[in-house]
Amino acid sequence: MDNSDEIRALPDERLIEMLRSGEEAAFGVLADRYRPMTDYAVKRFEPSFSGLGGDAVWGEDDLKQSAVLALYRAAMTYDPDTKGAEVRFGLYAKICVNNALISELRKAKTEAERRRRRREQERNAPKRDDPLEQLISSEQSKALTGAIRSALTPLERSVFDRYITGMSVEQIAGALGRTSKSVSNALYRMKVKIKGLLQTKF
Repeated sequence: MDNSDEIRALPDERLIEMLRSGEEAAFGVLADRYRPMTDYAVKRFEPSFSGLGGDAVWGEDDLKQSAVLALYRAAMTYDPDTKGAEVRFGLYAKICVNNALISELRKAKTEAERRRRRREQERNAPKRDDPLEQLISSEQSKALTGAIRSALTPLERSVFDRYITGMSVEQIAGALGRTSKSVSNALYRMKVKIKGLLQTKF
């Protein structure tokens, strides 16, 4: 039996002691041992995050990372002397992982609602307040378009070209293979740049 086999055979409590002593390999064993639990937790919560639609700020990979980090925190905080013999590490870790995902879901819902409110405000705002709308309606749009394109990053140019044709954030995200969040962020940066150009150059 090699050293890795010996480590994998150790009980949770010994692995936790090793991890706290700086042996990170011990956590790799714990993570593998409890992967069915963390994967199940992610699978159980993922539909709630997906239900947020285009306003979701977490994907499945983010949830898996959050679950693994919660497992790590559980290993670093578990104390059998205070938890009691009836609360083994497995149960404690499961509670920590589920609580972490519940917390992330609450934050995701808050962020999704904030994004929806901001989008609604943008839809209802006078068009003159939106630098992109000013560009589209401007008589100098051709000159502005050239100046703006030179100031944008490749992603921003791709978003810009589609946005001015009337495509929505979700449609642009689908066309570019990006998340709605990254497209929204690109739009925000574009508007800042365009506003500056409208105020200074034209």
